[in-house]
Amino acid sequence: MARRLGWRLFDTGIMYRAATWQAQRNSVHLDEEDSVTELIRASDFHLSPRTDAESVEMDVFVDGDNATPHLRKPEVESGVPTVAAIAGVRVSMVAIQQDQASQGCMIVVGRDIGTVVLPDAPVKIYLDASEEVRARRRAAEQSGGADELTVLKATQRRDRRDRGRSTSPLTAAPDAVHLDTSELTLREAVDAAEVIIRERIPTPAQAGAGQPAGQS
Repeated sequence: MARRLGWRLFDTGIMYRAATWQAQRNSVHLDEEDSVTELIRASDFHLSPRTDAESVEMDVFVDGDNATPHLRKPEVESGVPTVAAIAGVRVSMVAIQQDQASQGCMIVVGRDIGTVVLPDAPVKIYLDASEEVRARRRAAEQSGGADELTVLKATQRRDRRDRGRSTSPLTAAPDAVHLDTSELTLREAVDAAEVIIRERIPTPAQAGAGQPAGQS
């Protein structure tokens, strides 16, 4: 979608992964919420477009170091849920996300974008699919052929945790367009999202800077 519109893609999940990596490399125990929050507040997080001309994604730097190559490591994967649930960390990350989104049109992805991060975004899409379909897709993405049942249980735990957290819980914004992709191919899902965006922003290529227009 970002490539079609000539925008940047900002998956806000990389911020929480980078925060987890920062805590781990500084030997801060992830269960010590105050210590993690203090570290994250004192750290410098910076997003930069990737140098690859074909890429629409961004790299995240922490205190000058590129964290992106480390964000999919198993230890980071396992620690993200704990760090992402810390209220103080989320407050810091939301401020960074809002600043980044103010710099131009982009597709912003995350579980609290339309409700907390960018409640005034001109387009909000609540992208959904059944738990079974999402587990199958995630298992296919993982190297080594992940077991679908294991991934399904992890997906269900994540959904319960994100819906139940006190800060930025997972919920659809009242004015979001619900797009269920359970029966759609990737191309069909992107086509459907593009229709939604173009209905609200007829000429997205000319949309003004500082107006993040596609949220999901």
